[in-house]
Parts: sequence; structure tokens; C-alpha cells
Amino acid sequence: MELKQIWTSGNTEIGSHYAAKVLGGSLGLAVLAAALVAGCTTLLYRLGLMNEWVTLVLCLAVTALIVVAAFRLRRSVQRDRTIFYLTEDDRLFVLDAASQYRHTGGVLGMAEGAIKTEQFLNENACRPVLPAGADEILAVDNLKENAGHYAIRCRVRCPNGATADKTWLLVKGIPDQELLLRQLERRLSGARSLEPARSRNPLGIGISTAALVCCVALCVLSHPAVGLLAATLYFPGLGAAFAAFCCLTWFLVRQQRGE
Repeated sequence: MELKQIWTSGNTEIGSHYAAKVLGGSLGLAVLAAALVAGCTTLLYRLGLMNEWVTLVLCLAVTALIVVAAFRLRRSVQRDRTIFYLTEDDRLFVLDAASQYRHTGGVLGMAEGAIKTEQFLNENACRPVLPAGADEILAVDNLKENAGHYAIRCRVRCPNGATADKTWLLVKGIPDQELLLRQLERRLSGARSLEPARSRNPLGIGISTAALVCCVALCVLSHPAVGLLAATLYFPGLGAAFAAFCCLTWFLVRQQRGE
């Protein structure tokens, strides 16, 4: 099938370092987390400021920092491995290059998958052809713009011929981005607009946030160091806080993906 245009990140030319970004970035985050915890702990200990509350704040701050950095790395990696193909007969396809290869879990499996994905990206840059594993975009149900990307909720035809609803992320900044957006807008379902008409995500976010705040307050008040509530409530409150946090994360991800 003849190709008319291909959209990639611009960072996947021949000789790119996709595997180095994935593996180096992951290793860098692990080293950064260990260095921050060790360095801050040593400094606070020497200053005589180390106690349970300072340790808790330190762990939460380092965790938040690493999570933000991990999301940024994931966005960059997602941009590099997502490819859109437009054929001469005006059919639009999309592919996650990492899905081309199945690999085992663990560090070695991740390394193998990253290396094979980089090989595919280099081959695609050298001899662009439509891969057999690409999904054809039949219709776009929702095209939602977020701070750093577009969430594309669309109906696709899978390589096996079945149809499915999938969400793809188009990270901002790829070459010829406006041309691709016009292709996607042309495929918007007639009864739908660029924003979803109704969404229950804001309600879920609000309820989950309120539940999380209440559970955290319960944990703090029942902690032995505070003792305003029975200590037996601490661990149930901790479990409830974790469940509320998971629900909040789920609703936030759905909101970001335009689902």
C-alpha cells in the first residue's frame, strides 16, 4: 500500500537512541531517587532535624518528584514510538512501535523490547512501509487537547479485522502536526465535537478527592504521635486512603485521555 505521508516525532531518524532514552531514563530515575533520599537523610541527620514527620514529608516529596519525572519521560517515549501513516487512498493508520514486539518482564525484557523498538524505528525511517500491525482509524469520537498532548478516542480496525475503541496520545511538537490534526478532524463523527458532551469524570474526581482528604485526616488523627482518635483506626484509614488515591488517579487518567 503506497504511503502519502508519515508523522513521527522527529527524534526517530536513522541512528536515533530510543533504547538509550528508555533504559538510561529509567536508570536515571532510580539513581536520582536513591541519591535524593540518601543525601537529604544525611543532611537532616547532621542538622538534628530527623524525626518521623520529617521522614514522611521527605518520602512524599521524593515520590512526587520521581512520579512527575517519570510521566515526562513516558510522554517523550510515547511521542517517539507513535507513528501515523496516511496512504494514497486517504486511509489513516496509527502504530505504537513498541507493540510490535512481545518480550518477557523484568529489566532484561524491557531492554530487549527497547532495543527491538529502536531497530524498527530506524528501519521505518530508512524504508517507510505500512506495518502489518498498524490500526486503521475509521472514525474519531473525541479529540481532546491537553497541556502537552491530544487525546484521540477513535474507532479503529485492528490488523485481525476486528473493530475496537482505542485511545491514542498525540504528544505536541511533532513535525507537520497541524496537517495530522486536520486529518483527524476530518474523521470526527458527525454528531460529536472536539469536546465530550457529558463526562462523569469531574464528579468522580471531586468525590475521590474528598474521600482521600477525609481518609488522610483520619490517618493523621489516629496516628500514635497525635492520638486524637483510636489507634485501631490508623491502618483501616491508610487502606481507605490508598483506595481513594487509586480511584482519583483512574478518574484523572480518564479525564486526560478524553474518555
